[in-house]
Amino acid sequence: MIERIENSHFIAEVNTLGAQLTKIYCKDNGTDYLWNGDETYWKKHAPVLFPFVGRLYEGKYTYQGKVYDMTLHGFCQQAEFTVISNDGDCITLEIRPDEERRAMYPFDFIFSVTYRLTDKGLDECAKVVNPGKTELLYGFGGHPGFNVPLDEGLAFEDYEICFPEAGKIERRKFTDNHMDAGSYESTDTVSNGVMKLHHDLFDDDAVVLHGTGERAILRSSKGKKSVEVIYKGAPWCGIWHPIKRDAPFVCIEPWWILPGRDETMVDISEREDFIHLAPGGVNEHVISMIFS
Repeated sequence: MIERIENSHFIAEVNTLGAQLTKIYCKDNGTDYLWNGDETYWKKHAPVLFPFVGRLYEGKYTYQGKVYDMTLHGFCQQAEFTVISNDGDCITLEIRPDEERRAMYPFDFIFSVTYRLTDKGLDECAKVVNPGKTELLYGFGGHPGFNVPLDEGLAFEDYEICFPEAGKIERRKFTDNHMDAGSYESTDTVSNGVMKLHHDLFDDDAVVLHGTGERAILRSSKGKKSVEVIYKGAPWCGIWHPIKRDAPFVCIEPWWILPGRDETMVDISEREDFIHLAPGGVNEHVISMIFS
């Protein structure tokens, strides 16, 4: 089911299947900013990644000596969320464990996503609650796709992604199977905090960066429209579009954990990147989007 929220500047639509944004439209300039889901390239728009990000070796992981199956990017994309509230310009959707999810993920949890329109764009807040009596281990990430070009008459290659808070940016190394290789490498895809976009940048899948700071801006010096993504607390930012395609969009993906390692299934309690939430604990992860 598609739910709609609206304020004086924006209209957003959210699919209850996956709690996925499917539209962000600016009334002021008549622009659809979010990727439209054309199946020619990628049928999704902005998946919510929980409780895992990325691939796992053989689609499995271990916890306390038991092996579990897990789908790519976690199970949210296949989950029908319950609408907790829709106040016109703000909507909250929620899932909890059911029989199928418990078979994949043996933790008690309450996971909700709130989308709130602002005067400048939209805030996405993922809230994780641990109602259980044992520690909750999880990951979270965003995967929103944005149309490129945003301005008529421009090309994909006219755009760049700027990281204005960048420190020493390193690229996370991945294997040929698109799994985490466990180390970093220097990269020439980002120079002085700027990544110039071109389609073959993604011939080896996502470009996953560490050290970007907490802001990424999609922009062109030839155009007027831009997208700024703010991701406080996310250690990694992935930039992606389909491999070896001329897809007219790019995803800016804040990640709070990494994908699995190749050729191994490490117990998630031993992974340094996994988030540990104590019984009764509550965490919030916010991704803010500003459109101009």
